[in-house]
Amino acid sequence: MRVFIFTGCMALLLFACRSTKNIQKAIEKKDTVAVVIPVDTPTHEDTLKLIANVFNGYKPIEYKTFAAKIKVDYFNSKGKQPDFVANIRIRKDSVIWISISNDIGIEGFRVLINKDSIRVMDKLANTYQVKPLTSLQDIAQIPFSFTDIQELLVGNPVFFNRDSVVAYSQTDKGYTLLSSGDVFKNLLSFSNSYNFEKSKLDDKDVMRNRTADLSYFEYETKSGFVFSTYRELFLSQQNKMDIQLKFKDYRFNEELSFPFTVPKKFKRIQ
Repeated sequence: MRVFIFTGCMALLLFACRSTKNIQKAIEKKDTVAVVIPVDTPTHEDTLKLIANVFNGYKPIEYKTFAAKIKVDYFNSKGKQPDFVANIRIRKDSVIWISISNDIGIEGFRVLINKDSIRVMDKLANTYQVKPLTSLQDIAQIPFSFTDIQELLVGNPVFFNRDSVVAYSQTDKGYTLLSSGDVFKNLLSFSNSYNFEKSKLDDKDVMRNRTADLSYFEYETKSGFVFSTYRELFLSQQNKMDIQLKFKDYRFNEELSFPFTVPKKFKRIQ
C-alpha cells in the first residue's frame, strides 16, 4: 500500500511523541527568571494570572475556509528525499482536501478527509482507497480527531487546553506553558508578542518513546491574519523525520471547491 505522502507526514505529527524524561530541560534557562513553577505552589494566583495573560494575548486563527500552497522538503534517516508541493483546502469542521504534486506540477495523489473517512486517489497507480478516519487512529494508537488535523494544518496548537496547564516559565524572550493531557505532555512557547513559536509533544507512556517538535517562523500579517509562513517539524520514534513547510501562498475565507471524482478505470484497493 502506498504511503499517503503529505497526509502521512501530517498524521505522523499526531503520532510521534516520545517519553518526557526531563521536561524542564526543554524550557529555556536564562539568567532571567526561567524556573518552572508548578501551578499548585503558593504562587498559584500569580501563575493563574500569567497563564490568563498568555491566553488573552494569544489569538488562535479563526476562519471559515483556508487554502494554501506549500513546498514540502523532508529528510529521513537516508537523507534528503524528493520534495513536493501540497495544495490544501479546508472548510472548517467539514472537509479537508489535499493535492500532492511534484515540482513541475504533475499531480500524484489527491486526498479527501471528512469527519468520518479518508479517501485517497493514487493517480500514478490508477488506484483509490476509502478508509474510516478511525483507521489512522488505530495505526497511531492516539485518539486524534478531524479537528486536530485541521488545526495542525492551519497552525493552531493541538492537544492543549488551559485547564491542563501544570507549569510555566517566563524569560526575556517570552512564555512557556506545560500542559499534561491523557496522552501527551505538551510544552508550548510564545513570544513576548504572543505569537505561537513552538510545540513539543511528548508521549506520557515512556515505553513508546515518541516525540514531535513543531516550530513556527516567519510570521506575517495578511488580511488581518497573523500567520507563520515557514514551519519545521521534527518527528522521532523508531525513525527520525525532519519536515520543512514553506507556504508559497495562503488565503482565508474565500469560496472553495473540493473536487474528488474517481475515474472509472481506477481500481479500489484495501
